[in-house]
Amino acid sequence: MRTYLQSFQNFSHNVKIFLLGNALVSMGVAIYGLLFNLYLKHMGLGEAMIGNLISTTSLGIAFMAIPAAFIIERFHVKHLVIFAMTLSSLFYGAQVLSHSVELLFNFGLIASMFMALFNITIAPFYLRNSTPQERIQLFTLNSCLGILAQFIGYLMGGYIPSLVRGMTSFQDEVTVFKIGLMFSIALIFIPNLMFLKITKVEIPKARIDVFQSLRDQDWSIIGKLTLPKLCFAFGAGLVIPFMNIYLKEKFSLSTNEIGLAFSLLQFFIFVGIFITPWFMKRTTQLRFILLTSLISIPFMISMGVVGNLGMVLSCFFVRGMLMNMSSPITSMFEMEKVKEKECVFASAMILFSYHLVYTISTRIGGYIIEKFSFVPTFYLSALSYITAVVLYYKFFKLDDVTNDQRLPHEDLTEIAS
Repeated sequence: MRTYLQSFQNFSHNVKIFLLGNALVSMGVAIYGLLFNLYLKHMGLGEAMIGNLISTTSLGIAFMAIPAAFIIERFHVKHLVIFAMTLSSLFYGAQVLSHSVELLFNFGLIASMFMALFNITIAPFYLRNSTPQERIQLFTLNSCLGILAQFIGYLMGGYIPSLVRGMTSFQDEVTVFKIGLMFSIALIFIPNLMFLKITKVEIPKARIDVFQSLRDQDWSIIGKLTLPKLCFAFGAGLVIPFMNIYLKEKFSLSTNEIGLAFSLLQFFIFVGIFITPWFMKRTTQLRFILLTSLISIPFMISMGVVGNLGMVLSCFFVRGMLMNMSSPITSMFEMEKVKEKECVFASAMILFSYHLVYTISTRIGGYIIEKFSFVPTFYLSALSYITAVVLYYKFFKLDDVTNDQRLPHEDLTEIAS
């Protein structure tokens, strides 16, 4: 903790502002994500329609991923951040105030696209405003602050409906949740006032030739990296977006209790990320990805078939911890497999593909839940995870044998400190 405080003090003025502003955005997004599909449920919508509406988040990211790779290279990140967050807040507000399904979908899609642009600018902003020596601590601190902000956001989000009922005369559930959602949007917008104080940093002089860039890509390796991620995306989209509804419908949890559960999930994720360096000193990137994914599968299935609330929550926490432990290692693994000049495009392509499939599977998951039950989605998700593990092993097993990809001991010590 002392190391992070010292690092924070040494960061540039721009980085300090952005770290704090991004944490507020994460808090607002956590509240919005917790309340929104419960709000839709109170509006009387079925799971299939809810799946269609909440899939706009991933669809917006998919639409923005590749254009953002070229947009970021041409504009000051400060301008992009303020532009993206202002419009994202406005369209989220319009979505909450809308009553027709068509407007809910359209406003949600546009808001998600601008939110995606903001999220995609984070890494380039940090790279332009930090030194190579600062970046391990900077990116780790950004992740930790994000997890802490989400922990607080989920906890707050769970209690907001009760606070609104107690402090106002509103008792109608739709109105109560609408007020809670507007509060979360205010949290998303407020960091813009902080971002105004960011000083501009010169953007790189180079320009990307889009068509030449497409021709120069190693599509074979991009395809091998993308296919397993698509299987993970399909499996996650069937289950994860509906977990708060699942806990409410099957176990009759209150919004307060659901918020607490999601807050505890963030704690487990934090613990998982913190202990990841210890494991990475003892294995390779590929083996770690395969191991954490395989171990998570029984917990995924158990979430859908076990009738005991304590067991379901325990599986929910452990599965979330395992998959989030492997997430940063998977990103590192992907970037090391492509040439340096191809990193931005490869990352954008994987992001686009992942969220496009996540969008489709969320819609399929909503349909299955409404027509049948929650149980089949957990089995299908587990099957998708198994497929992803098989593909990773098939594509990269020889690389793993010939190239031990364990992280340097010194880097791991620094990350964990």
